[in-house]
Amino acid sequence: HGQPKDVDGFVDTSAVKWDVSLKNPLQRGLRAEYTPARVRTALSRLENDGTLLRERDGKAALYRLSARALKDFEAAGDLIFGRLLPRPTGDLDLLVIEDTGRRATLRAELATLGFVPLASNLMIRPAWSGRAAPEIGGCLALSLHANAALALRARELWPLEHLASGYRALIAHAEAVQAGNFTSAEARLARLMLVHEFRRIVLRDPFLPEAVLPKDWPGSPARLAFDAALQHIQG
Repeated sequence: HGQPKDVDGFVDTSAVKWDVSLKNPLQRGLRAEYTPARVRTALSRLENDGTLLRERDGKAALYRLSARALKDFEAAGDLIFGRLLPRPTGDLDLLVIEDTGRRATLRAELATLGFVPLASNLMIRPAWSGRAAPEIGGCLALSLHANAALALRARELWPLEHLASGYRALIAHAEAVQAGNFTSAEARLARLMLVHEFRRIVLRDPFLPEAVLPKDWPGSPARLAFDAALQHIQG
């Protein structure tokens, strides 16, 4: 009940009264995740890690995204809703760590940029159109074309089985949504749950070249099912 109020870019959550006595099946599915206590805990964690900024206005707590989080949020939205998708070139960025004294630090830094370890001093990630290989001191940047040998290693380097399982579960979820008829309130909840399920998978997808992916990779079918379900909900 109630809606969060926007005050100069901050969101006042004091206007929201959380109803946990929900009877609709879709609502029951959300109840365990979105209780008042869990919302407060989540807000506190997001504030502590720098995702949210908080100000006080009397008794009201006002929240907004930090500049860093806003940039990440917009990039995630572009990926989830297909506004700007990675376009694999068919190659991979390969970085050789030459500064062995900083190996652990460099590996950690490269991991934040989407690289995974191919060997103790080799880090690799898919090359995307428009994304240049990073220039990092102590590393030598090379390019590697996707090949059959790398395809055999792909399941070890990236969590492809987990991602494929998630995509297939998303397809089943989306098909169930398309078979449903919703009231306006139910449609909002259905959309929230669908987007939440999709984002948990697509934001972890490395978007590898086709030559490296398993032949039955469900990434594209999952996006088609997601888009169709969203269209059905928004109908």
